[in-house]
Amino acid sequence: MPTSPLASTLGVWLVTQLLQAILYGMGLLQAYLYFYWYPGDGWFTKAAVILITLCETAQTCLFFGGSYQFFIFGFGDFTPFTPVPWESKAQLLALTLSTFIAQEYFAHTLYLIHERKILYPLFVSLLGLASLGAGIAQCSILFSITSFVELGKTSTALNAQAATALACDFAITAGLCWRLNTSRTGIQSTNRLINFVIMTVINRGVLTMLFALLNIILWVTQPEAFYFLLMNSMCGKFYMNSMLAILNTRDHARTLARGGSSIAAPSFAMNSRADTRGPIGVNVTVTETMHE
Repeated sequence: MPTSPLASTLGVWLVTQLLQAILYGMGLLQAYLYFYWYPGDGWFTKAAVILITLCETAQTCLFFGGSYQFFIFGFGDFTPFTPVPWESKAQLLALTLSTFIAQEYFAHTLYLIHERKILYPLFVSLLGLASLGAGIAQCSILFSITSFVELGKTSTALNAQAATALACDFAITAGLCWRLNTSRTGIQSTNRLINFVIMTVINRGVLTMLFALLNIILWVTQPEAFYFLLMNSMCGKFYMNSMLAILNTRDHARTLARGGSSIAAPSFAMNSRADTRGPIGVNVTVTETMHE
């Protein structure tokens, strides 16, 4: 079967749209479940969920708008890469903002579980700001070009954004895992809870770091294809889903803590769905209950 010359460009674009639509649907379901299950959360957490959902909604709609320009208005045009639809440029800005919101949310989580010590969370927050700045620079350059052939002009900004996002994700994962691991006690139910949260954090970090790394590799090795676009677009959806998954698994984590221990923390409230303010974290106070 002959390969289409558009397989590595518009073909990848269509695959990207399909995959991110699936992940977007998963994210919307998680957002709905979050507001249904945890109406008592504080407004900081609610605002983060609302903002990241709005950004990912805008990104998905704009990406579809770019597809419409290519495949409807550009139908039969065998030079579809000129001009670049403005929707294709704007979707990158929405993606950059979505990534920043998730990174700053996790920086705030680190601030809470590190007993409000500012240095390490500030470092993570600055990495997030650096990633945002590089992303905005990339968007600015992208709006100045007229053809995908000129994408090479965004190379420095693209690599800087992906590298700082990768560094930020690594710092978030390392900081959360270290603090959680030092919260272990001799009580089995508490350690079971901590193991669950650590695995959740690692799974979150591995996905986003892997795709950020692949984004750089594919851009450097195959800049003429859109494979890097697939990795870049997936990152935003992974941020959204991982952030909401961590928030939505708090009740499951609470069941792991049952069995003779009660855990209370301003950042990981375990008492009820109506009292789950703040991001997930572990600042553990354990009260052991004796069972006859």
